[in-house]
Amino acid sequence: MKNDPIKKFEDVTKNIHDEVGNVTRPVLKKYPLLFAFLITFSAASIIRGFEVFTDQIEIFEKHPTLLILIGAVSLALTGSLYKTLEKLE
Repeated sequence: MKNDPIKKFEDVTKNIHDEVGNVTRPVLKKYPLLFAFLITFSAASIIRGFEVFTDQIEIFEKHPTLLILIGAVSLALTGSLYKTLEKLE
């Protein structure tokens, strides 16, 4: 595929990550405990926010197995997408 938009997006993301990493690496080394706390707090906030959001959806409240099923199907689709994209290379 000549015009692969996913590959272009991945390249741009990698370049941004590398550039930002050069700036943030010294700060992370200087304050590792602070950043470990911030990362942990951020991850917990996202998980809690998702939980609160799904609690407001009535069908998930009545049928929590549906949410588990949607998650399992999403993981399966992600895995098959990964395999498909790997074969294209």
